[in-house]
Amino acid sequence: MLTACAGAEQSGAFTPKRDPGYSAQAEMEYGDGQKAALELTRCADSLWEATFSEPASLAGVVLTFDGDAVSASYKGLAFTVPKSALGAKNMLLYVTETLDNAAAAEQLVCTQQEDGTWVNSGECAGGAYTLTFADSGEPLIFDLPSQPLKLTFTSYTVTAEPAATTSPAETAVAETTTAAETAAAENTTENNEGASN
Repeated sequence: MLTACAGAEQSGAFTPKRDPGYSAQAEMEYGDGQKAALELTRCADSLWEATFSEPASLAGVVLTFDGDAVSASYKGLAFTVPKSALGAKNMLLYVTETLDNAAAAEQLVCTQQEDGTWVNSGECAGGAYTLTFADSGEPLIFDLPSQPLKLTFTSYTVTAEPAATTSPAETAVAETTTAAETAAAENTTENNEGASN
């Protein structure tokens, strides 16, 4: 699946990181000058956790995104999402949806920038966004001007590697080998039966 491309310089197909699990430190600017620092963790497809360290009103709060359902906890105790976190919760839904879609895409149509980064553009429930990747595939910036929202990633740590895939050629070799081994076993059995007779 290819998604739409952002502007100007050199467009092309780009393969982002597709790790099923990772965590990233991030700085978020949103709404009317609000800011937050958090660790965003992808536990699985459509399952995310956001652990806040700043501001003080959110420090220690963990928001869990499971599809469209969002729950909150603090030091292991579950509670209703606090009013102070409602804005961040709504903004992060746009982020997690977009990152899940990027991980599901085999390639994205992007514009390569002069600094070597790649920019993909698209539409989410919150409006038009740009998603910037490092050349190595990690997400760097999610920008959603209509909200406004800007999430800048400052680290990326893999917690679950993509499952190993078997190419069609490898599968064909395995099937051929199995067929040959089966035929050899049948011949051995027939020879043994003939010898005993």
